[in-house]
Amino acid sequence: MMEMRCIYLHIEKYVAKNIISLCEKRDISKYRLSQLSGIFQSSLSRIMTQESLPSLITLEKICVALGVTLSQFFREENPVDLTESQKEILKIWDNLSTKEQETVLAMLRGLQK
Repeated sequence: MMEMRCIYLHIEKYVAKNIISLCEKRDISKYRLSQLSGIFQSSLSRIMTQESLPSLITLEKICVALGVTLSQFFREENPVDLTESQKEILKIWDNLSTKEQETVLAMLRGLQK
């Protein structure tokens, strides 16, 4: 029970850190994130300064705007069960635009056949 409480107390920090990190990686300002997600800048500011925790729907809008799934948003930064090549691929993938990711997926699917 104590472990769950500790996790809960840090979720605001975790969410804020991930949003800020993804914005930096994609060179997206808070203003641009607001435009892409449809969320007011003031709401984003409260989330990014750990003053509030977004609802699941709000977080999903932020993730879509940043080009990641909720699963990707919550995945550990350095999964221990991946090879170095797989980690490199994920790092490259995270820096691709949605359109570039779609192109890569199409190429990979073509290689499978």
